[in-house]
Amino acid sequence: MARGPGGSLARYFVTRLALVVPMLVILLTTTFLLLRVAPGDPVTATLGDRVSEARADAIRRSLGLNRPLWRQYVDYLDHVVHGDFGKAITTNRPVSSTIADRFPATLELTLAALLVAIAVGVGIGALSARFRDTPMDVGGRILGILLYAAPIFWLGIMLQLLFAVKLGWFPTGGRIAPFSEPRSITGLYTVDALLTGNWPALGSALRYLALPAFTLGVAIGGIFIRLVRVNMIQTLKADYVEAARARGIPERQVVLRHAFRNALVPVVTIVGLQFALLLSGAVLTETTFTWPGIGLSLYQFLQDRDYIGVQGLVTFYALFVVVVSLLIDVVSAWVDPRIRY
Repeated sequence: MARGPGGSLARYFVTRLALVVPMLVILLTTTFLLLRVAPGDPVTATLGDRVSEARADAIRRSLGLNRPLWRQYVDYLDHVVHGDFGKAITTNRPVSSTIADRFPATLELTLAALLVAIAVGVGIGALSARFRDTPMDVGGRILGILLYAAPIFWLGIMLQLLFAVKLGWFPTGGRIAPFSEPRSITGLYTVDALLTGNWPALGSALRYLALPAFTLGVAIGGIFIRLVRVNMIQTLKADYVEAARARGIPERQVVLRHAFRNALVPVVTIVGLQFALLLSGAVLTETTFTWPGIGLSLYQFLQDRDYIGVQGLVTFYALFVVVVSLLIDVVSAWVDPRIRY
């Protein structure tokens, strides 16, 4: 008896889950080794001569840095499995505490930027495909290339100069106005303000979120523009679209009901792939706008040469991206059964 789609999706999920394990081992091993090839040990690189040699040795012992490399690696994997990302040398705090404090800000920025990227990419890409080889199409393609090629930090600085410094519409940095934080429920200021009905906090959070989210979103939107345009052009040439036109269905309905929805199926997969790019771009965006997220913490750890803090945050980034990629693959397989085979 042939198995139904549910069994096929379950097999696909198990296969993808099995492939995640070696991928995680490679990522974690690479992260561990890259931070060990730097000259000197992490304590000396971070603290230098600001502490005595006896104090430095005590810190090394507390962090396990005096053990053989293979033992450090085993301990590192064991700690990661138990959700322990180490203790930063500069802050003397567990990295997991920094993640708990800063991750909601990064998640809020990333989700808002993703909405901007989808709106810009899908809207302009669909219009370019619908009016192919017209000035609108040419303009859309040029815009997509420019947005994709523009450095995120440069784009952020230009938007700051225009909308914050010159026009004064938005603040240059920060996450919310002083003493305006809503009661914390999810850690996402916009969501918490909505849940508690704190409309002044919502307005302030959106005002501070607008520029960094737009900066990060339009940079990724350039990729979506090109992808949606190509898929829409191919879909508009499909036999079922031609058949719909032959039945006399208005062109507007043909584009929206037949071509547009089918052209978006590959975009679901690309969204997961670009989520990692959004997180990496968030490091530069958060630094440019002093957005208090994980990216800004990572930049500060890098400046202080706090290798333990960097290792913990990079490890968390890697784990988070792998989990999101797995979820996106499963959703894509559920939307398009052809992916399972």
